[in-house]
Amino acid sequence: MPALLWLVIIAFGVSYWIIRANRTVKAAKDLNRNTTGPQRRVKHGLQDAIGTPLQRVRDPRLAAVILMIQMVRTTGPVTATEKTRIVELMDHPLQIENISDMLEKAWTYTEPRRPFSTAADQLMPLLRKSLNDDECMELLDMLRQVAGTDGEPSELQLEAIVRLKRRLLGSKIRVVSS
Repeated sequence: MPALLWLVIIAFGVSYWIIRANRTVKAAKDLNRNTTGPQRRVKHGLQDAIGTPLQRVRDPRLAAVILMIQMVRTTGPVTATEKTRIVELMDHPLQIENISDMLEKAWTYTEPRRPFSTAADQLMPLLRKSLNDDECMELLDMLRQVAGTDGEPSELQLEAIVRLKRRLLGSKIRVVSS
């Protein structure tokens, strides 16, 4: 009889701790669920105050390399010929001295399948402030060259370049009617 009593007490104790552990896990999940919204607001508030990594870029040549890489990463993985073309453009006309470091740094700012316009919009204030009209046209030409490396540029790439041109040059673009 005492063995049966001890067995019941042990079973009761184990079940008590299992129930308590489940309640603790549930309470932790509820607490996390309740703080997810404020955590998200704090994160976005910090991004608004400090800016996203792309908004903190201060070198227009780095911005150009970021845009060239993002142009091809939007549609898929970067091919060897596209990478070679980007490196050639970094050498001339951008005249970047340490190409491998700049390429590696620019790569960290890009994401696969991210829409090109998202990256371009975040770099727009720097580009408008730093580039004159001729340099803007040179940047657009470099983007066209990179987009057309492995054949014809896709419709998505061409639309992104046209949108960037409109946003960069704004009212400076003259419409020629025939």
